[in-house]
Parts: sequence; structure tokens; C-alpha cells
Amino acid sequence: MTETLLIYISITSSFIFLCIGVLAGWTANEVKHDHLYAKEIEEHDAAFHPEMYNNQGQWINEELLSVRFIDQEDLED
Repeated sequence: MTETLLIYISITSSFIFLCIGVLAGWTANEVKHDHLYAKEIEEHDAAFHPEMYNNQGQWINEELLSVRFIDQEDLED
């Protein structure tokens, strides 16, 4: 085999393996994302505190009061 043919074969096989790697990685990423998203939806109800729901168990969709504690050192700066 000539040197040119070996270079052609190596470049072609490298490109084919690159395409296969990209497609396999893309597919694995989609599967992992779908798995994590489905898991997140299942844990959605357990993720929030009970005070975030009204008496009927519906999410409170209005402005809620929040409290922030500030250290005295931060005020002096």
C-alpha cells in the first residue's frame, strides 16, 4: 500500500469514528436528560415545603413574604 492510501484510510476511518462518537454522545445525553427530568417531576411535590400550598393542596401563586437577616458587620461596610 502506498503512503497516500494509508493516509486516506486513516482520515476516513477517523472521521467515521468521530461521527459515531458524536451521535452516541448525543443520544446518551438525551437519555440521561430525560431520566433526570422525569425524576425531577416525580420529586416535584416532595421538594417544596407544606407552607407553599393552600388548604386544597394547590401551589400558592402569589407574592409571599420573605425575611432576610442581615449581619451588623454588613451594614458597617
